[in-house]
Amino acid sequence: MKFFFTLALTTICALASFAQVGFTISPPKYEFTARPEESKTFTVGVQNTTDSILHMKIYASDWSLEKDGKVLYFPSKTLKNSCSDWIYINPQEFNIQPKSSEEIRLTLNVPKEVYGDYWSMLFFESTPFNISGNQMLMLAGRVGCTIYSSIAGTTVKNGDLVGLDFEKKDYRMNAIFENTGNVHLRVKGFMQIFKDDKMVYEKKIEEKLSLPESKTNIYFPVETNLLKGEYTVKVTLDYSGSEILEGEKRLTID
Repeated sequence: MKFFFTLALTTICALASFAQVGFTISPPKYEFTARPEESKTFTVGVQNTTDSILHMKIYASDWSLEKDGKVLYFPSKTLKNSCSDWIYINPQEFNIQPKSSEEIRLTLNVPKEVYGDYWSMLFFESTPFNISGNQMLMLAGRVGCTIYSSIAGTTVKNGDLVGLDFEKKDYRMNAIFENTGNVHLRVKGFMQIFKDDKMVYEKKIEEKLSLPESKTNIYFPVETNLLKGEYTVKVTLDYSGSEILEGEKRLTID
């Protein structure tokens, strides 16, 4: 059986980050297919938008998500699903002139025995550059690019809705999604609130990332004041798998 390897490279930086670090990277996303033990070379463009020289460093880092979506970073090759050591970066450090761009060559070397999903964070970091004498460019920051690496033919999409709770303090429903497969998923859904069989509120959410073998809190804010009484809350989640997940909970507003 022949397996193929899919890589998705997406920037996760915000516009605010761009304003602080003074550079951009492009394209924002790469997707290509490779066989095990095959190497794929691609480029990322770095654009210096400032009037000064930037000294750049590039390195890979492992990362994971907490239930609430907070990103945690780890040294390269720490996590079992890391593909950080698959990435060869050339050059790892360089200077980029004002208002100019550089094309950075990256090579992904796919191991032989791999299956499921792997991921890494590729950081582009600017550091202060000594221009002359005591003058120093104090512009520093980093932009992260997320790399998802899936071995086609070996991935399994599975998930379940394992909890549904109303959080009074934040006035929101929390649908707890468990990714029981071996590939990252993007979960979307909607919530409906009924009183006496009449829908009184509806809320949709944007896609939310869920990593394999983990639980993810998916919040549905209730942006209306519910009157005292009994309600029925229905939540539907779609993770692009074999089934649509549905949950229901009785809610009492005092």
